[in-house]
Amino acid sequence: MLGLEQHLVALAILLFGVFAGSLGAMLGLGGGVLMIIFLLLALNIPAHQAVALSLIAVIASSSTAGSVYIKDRMTNLRLAMVLEAFTVTGAVLGAFLALSLPVSAIQAMLGCVLFYTSATMLKGRRSGEPGCEGEGALRGEFYDEQACATVKYGVKNLKLGVAASLVAGAVSGMVGIGGGVIKVPIMNIVMKIPIKAAAATSNFMVGVTAAASAAVYFQGGLVDVQLAAPTVLGIMVGAYVGTRLLAKSRSEVLRRILATVLAFFGVVLLLKAGGVLAW
Repeated sequence: MLGLEQHLVALAILLFGVFAGSLGAMLGLGGGVLMIIFLLLALNIPAHQAVALSLIAVIASSSTAGSVYIKDRMTNLRLAMVLEAFTVTGAVLGAFLALSLPVSAIQAMLGCVLFYTSATMLKGRRSGEPGCEGEGALRGEFYDEQACATVKYGVKNLKLGVAASLVAGAVSGMVGIGGGVIKVPIMNIVMKIPIKAAAATSNFMVGVTAAASAAVYFQGGLVDVQLAAPTVLGIMVGAYVGTRLLAKSRSEVLRRILATVLAFFGVVLLLKAGGVLAW
């Protein structure tokens, strides 16, 4: 019976991994945050093991989707390198701040911010959509399959975007939520980058961050190899599906899906702040 139970758990992780990988790759979230919620609440897996598996999920999603997005030239690699430097710095600061600040207050504030961002997107605000050609070293372009047109864009408010990325890294480290949930809205709303390019660029960045964190869990022996296999397989299949969905989806549809996901994570953070959820 124990063997049957283990197989059912592995199957559940595999199937949910396909869903999480698809949504994560399509929206630039990496899928790890969805996985950790599922592992903790649905399967009751110990927190440290759940976090380790979620990091592996992010790496798998980023590697699979990242290769496709880079090939399709949707990822703005130069911008990713600039923002990731500040995000990682923020994550290190956040680890220290978490020891001295009330994390529940940060969770509550971030939950409110995500709700506000979600409402802004649902109102149909067309920040950073096609038609904004730009200049400078960080400008980018990609071919939009759905629109059958080449989209050229510039990067605006770089200093504000960098500062927001620093804060995003710190907050992500303190509250344990994936940075992609914060990075994509920053790039789309603040820096005026098209939602598809923002999602592709974020997907590349979250993989770099997760790889650095995962090493700690590997050294600590917290990675369950038996559960890691279905996690990686499901996430990789889902991530590839997500890249195809992103390419063929309308930007407005993506924005509204992202707004819904942000509202969901807003609820999760408020529940964590209230002590209803814990990890």
